[in-house]
Amino acid sequence: MANEQEKQRDDLVTKNMGYVVTLARQYTSELLSTDDLISEGTIGCIKAAKKYDPSRGKPFVTFAAPYIRRSIEDAIRRVTGETPVLSTDESLPVGSNNNYTLLNVLEDKDAPKADQALEQNALSDDLVRAITVLNEREQAVIRALYGIDTERQTMAEIGERLGLKRERVRQIRDKALRKLHKVAK
Repeated sequence: MANEQEKQRDDLVTKNMGYVVTLARQYTSELLSTDDLISEGTIGCIKAAKKYDPSRGKPFVTFAAPYIRRSIEDAIRRVTGETPVLSTDESLPVGSNNNYTLLNVLEDKDAPKADQALEQNALSDDLVRAITVLNEREQAVIRALYGIDTERQTMAEIGERLGLKRERVRQIRDKALRKLHKVAK
């Protein structure tokens, strides 16, 4: 029975070598030849064949593609990791579109950008200067609604604090925004 399973795995790998070659050719590397990429893809295909369960109804090619890609990409990363120095914006031969850089790996996408904080502060300063054309009540409503030098609040919260109904706060907001729009022109 073990020999039968091995034969089925070998058949899966053999029948899908064209697909392995197609995937390997999507990757280009100055450090690895196309033959090396195909060999790495074949290793991924063999791993997939060992884990493949045809009873789940998924075609083998669909199941194997991530294994093949991962095997090729890991080989490229291994070889790339052996090179002495890489620029963070140097294009790495990883992925099918070859525009993957080391900076993509190092960059923290959740961290605020340095210029974003500067831009936010400048915008906040502009808003503070702009609302000086509003009367005291309008300024209080706009500051609270948009969180200018204070915590953001809902219209209901502002109304409660100022002793106004929510609808009146909305009216004040609308009037203030119209004034600001006229000044901006």
